[in-house]
Amino acid sequence: MALPKGKAAELVLHFDNEKSGRGEGVLHYRVFSQKDRLNRAILSLVYCWLAALLTLPVLILHWITVPGFLIAGVVLFFQQLRSKALVLRASGTCPVHKSEVDIRLNPNQWPPVWVYCPQCNSSLHLQTDESIADVEE
Repeated sequence: MALPKGKAAELVLHFDNEKSGRGEGVLHYRVFSQKDRLNRAILSLVYCWLAALLTLPVLILHWITVPGFLIAGVVLFFQQLRSKALVLRASGTCPVHKSEVDIRLNPNQWPPVWVYCPQCNSSLHLQTDESIADVEE
């Protein structure tokens, strides 16, 4: 069973470059309801503790894996309970080479953030007009 994916959402972005101006784009992310967060947290805990149980019979390795999975399960449980949204990617027009780009972002990488264009390797400042605090609620 996979973790609940949440509701897909988008936010308008600006791809700024100091020399070439501004391009428009979209931030793609997922928003989790309270029920989704609780389900994700419980499943993460169950998966880690199941992995600890499965590695228990491995003689030498279990001294590291079992405590590691038990602790990781608790840490992931609380992280999943707190995560209200998950950033997926940003897509839009690069102002330097004027073509469409798709930029993979870390799950907690909310704008404003500096990234590099995957095609021309120029620095881009991803910004939004809206408050991120409004998005995460």
